[in-house]
Amino acid sequence: MKLFKRIIFCFTFLILTALILLYGIAYMDILSLDEQRKNITIYDKNGDIMYESNFKKDMKWTKIDDIPEFIQKAFVSVEDKRFYSHAGFDPIRISKALLTDIKSKSIVEGGSTITQQYAKNLFLTNEQTLSRKVQEMYYAARLEMQYSKEEILEGYLNTAYFGHGIYGINAASHYFFDKDMKDLSVAQVAMLIGIPNGPSIYSPFLHPDNALQREHLILGILKNNHLIDDATYQSAMEEPLTLSSKEETKTSGINQYYIDAIISQLNQMHIDLNQEIKIDTYYDPDAQQALSTAIQNNTSADNELEVAGIITQPFTGNILALSGGKDYTISQYNRAIHSSRQIASTVKPLLYYCALQQGFTPSTQFLSQETTFPLGEHDEYKPHNYNNQYPNQKISMINAIAMSDNIYAVKTHLFLGIDTLHKALLDFGITQSQPNASEALGCVNMSVSDLSGIYNTFASEGLYIEPSMIARITNKDEVLYERKVEPKRLLQRDETLVLDQMLTATYDIKNKTYGLPSMYGSNPNVKVAVKSGTSDWDSWVMGFNPEYTIGVWSGFDDNRDLSKDYYMVSKNIFKQSFDTLYAHKDGIWYQPSDNIIQRKVNPVTGEDAQDGSIYWYLKER
Repeated sequence: MKLFKRIIFCFTFLILTALILLYGIAYMDILSLDEQRKNITIYDKNGDIMYESNFKKDMKWTKIDDIPEFIQKAFVSVEDKRFYSHAGFDPIRISKALLTDIKSKSIVEGGSTITQQYAKNLFLTNEQTLSRKVQEMYYAARLEMQYSKEEILEGYLNTAYFGHGIYGINAASHYFFDKDMKDLSVAQVAMLIGIPNGPSIYSPFLHPDNALQREHLILGILKNNHLIDDATYQSAMEEPLTLSSKEETKTSGINQYYIDAIISQLNQMHIDLNQEIKIDTYYDPDAQQALSTAIQNNTSADNELEVAGIITQPFTGNILALSGGKDYTISQYNRAIHSSRQIASTVKPLLYYCALQQGFTPSTQFLSQETTFPLGEHDEYKPHNYNNQYPNQKISMINAIAMSDNIYAVKTHLFLGIDTLHKALLDFGITQSQPNASEALGCVNMSVSDLSGIYNTFASEGLYIEPSMIARITNKDEVLYERKVEPKRLLQRDETLVLDQMLTATYDIKNKTYGLPSMYGSNPNVKVAVKSGTSDWDSWVMGFNPEYTIGVWSGFDDNRDLSKDYYMVSKNIFKQSFDTLYAHKDGIWYQPSDNIIQRKVNPVTGEDAQDGSIYWYLKER
């Protein structure tokens, strides 16, 4: 018995000594939050602020005195009811959470206090590791030793993330309910308390049923903790969910992918983010609104289908808008930049540009029928058209583009030599290109931004300008970076203009053969050059005019097969984005050079026809 008491005494002594050391070091290790608050300001192309960081997050600070007392007490009651009595972490809560996790054999309940959550919001990630938890506890101890409970609660209520790019209870109140905090009902406060625990799960805009279920759970906690009485509880339980109907609310936070991409680029440029810096960008709010609204109109939070899109300006390479997914709250992964997918038939315009360079014309014919191509003594290649349909006749390059004919593409590819397309892709920095027969059908992977760079070169009449989001970076004393636009002629202007006009064939009904042209009915209300592409896993639409290049991808992150039902998603997003951009202005188109003639031809055969369509041809030289 004496031995047992000695063990307990020694264990207690060690714990107390460790705590004294921890809090002593935490007291001396100064944590100056004011110095870390406002560091980065990002401006859009109009000079308006699109992001101003507090602790490197896009938030506006609200003083604790301006946050209603009921909201303060409600958060404490639900999130950390011993907040005012513990020193940063709660042994009782940790023990209960640990027992629950052991029983369930998984992490189902956390033991983090408000102080720990504030520390995580400021300095750490959501990673579930022991080292991250140790860091969190140390930061929590430093906060407790150097700041008052009111300051810690104020910080937590300002840094809590509610999804949709929204930080802080004040911003959340306006975003979800279009109300000042003082005007929130008890039920609305309860719903807001529930969201930070899982914004992608409990957002009432994304999952109203989950949000209501969570709200009712929290109302029960508020009642059990005697913060509300039975009558108030019953009334709140019966209150219907009424969310903000403001149009801008639906697309709030749409610039988050763009902002994340800028911050990532700053890191790649080794710009010190612990200084006050200002970044001038090419972000266009109208272009982003057009793209994001089109994405929202054609996707659902209940479906795992994902999308990515980008809008670039021809002749400048300015990236005007960027969407890395259908909703930043659901996923922060930026597919437009980081996801490499099979580009399918969107590679064909580059192949046909190479053919025009080698003397082909828009009227050059090949027989398109089911074909097996011998590639060597013991090798062959048998591509198929979509749905195994073939015109079984000679068709022109115009018609091959319109119908996305695979046989014509492979014949062109083999005729030119498989190194031709490969070298053209290498010119654009696509180092993953491999010279083989299937590359003519897009068996090469790229990101949306990489492929957009190629199409923006088509849109820029053959000039390649490296795409960019950032124009200028400055600090208090100097210019840290200033972009220099250096156009590089990768493609010849005349052949590119001929190709651009040919890419209107994808919605020219006179190309109809065994089916309709690939973009017929999905073309915008203004003249554009456009090409779609589909693989078993991906759906693409890439198109442009002299003012905008728009690229859209849709598919599943896990590369599962994409059913035909989803093929229209990218097409609809592309069309609606362009239509929105030109809702109040006329579209413009290219002008043929002096080396180009216009001919009216039957686009299927490429032969002159009085009732044909107008395509452009190089003059005979």
